[in-house]
Amino acid sequence: MTWWLAGLIGGVAAWLADWLMWGKVFTTGMDGFVTPPPAGQPINMGPMMVKSAALSLLFGMIFTYLYARFAGSLWVARGPLAGMEFATVLWLPTIALSTIGSGVWYDKARPLLKATFWSWLVRMNVAGLVVGLLMR
Repeated sequence: MTWWLAGLIGGVAAWLADWLMWGKVFTTGMDGFVTPPPAGQPINMGPMMVKSAALSLLFGMIFTYLYARFAGSLWVARGPLAGMEFATVLWLPTIALSTIGSGVWYDKARPLLKATFWSWLVRMNVAGLVVGLLMR
């Protein structure tokens, strides 16, 4: 399978994981971080969902492109575990250390940072699992 098609499918899987994490798992305690719409205007989730889907597709494409280039450098040869290894290797220095480091200074935002920490781990590993399966 070509890398760009695997990237699009991985992006859709990442979007579904992101929707599950932020729509179903992290629902309590996040109300304080919501930006309310202007007075009299309802919250319109449609454009936000489209933007999230577009960013997830872009993420899937970039993730798969990088995976295709660096797959030979992984401990696991190919397959779903290789994709998950690559995802975790990318997640650790970028997302994990960033959110842990920011949590030291921004005490009030710590619940949001913890949610971001775990949602990115799940999102990246789901994308890695799917891409690893497709790029065998």
